Amino acid sequence: MKVKQLMHKDLVTILPAATLHEAALKMKEMKVGTVLIVENGGKLKGIVTDRDISLAVAADAKDPNTTRASEIMASEPVSISFDADVDYALRIMSQQNVRRLPVCEKERVVGILSAADVATELREEMNQFIGLEEAFAKHH
Repeated sequence: MKVKQLMHKDLVTILPAATLHEAALKMKEMKVGTVLIVENGGKLKGIVTDRDISLAVAADAKDPNTTRASEIMASEPVSISFDADVDYALRIMSQQNVRRLPVCEKERVVGILSAADVATELREEMNQFIGLEEAFAKHH
């Protein structure tokens, strides 16, 4: 299965100049824990998580109204091609210790893939398989 089949296409993005407050508001509004930092028509510049914001504000005493997302973002985030295999994406997530991967087509972000997306798909596939096994057992 390919990444493009499981990725979310509804992206939550902000510009590098957005404040942490603006990023947090967008996360709350969209009910997500990650925003992608993009510029120049969707070119991925970084990623900020709710955890990043919490640590910057609570532990580092940064002002959320003046601190820019670009100051705390994970620059050069790990990303994956939209036509990569999902098993490869899982290996990257495991190796890099990340739960979400921005999905790119060339340099433009086109989606995001989470470990939860893959787990949900695997669970559905297992349920279908179990259903087939049970149906087969009833007829033999």
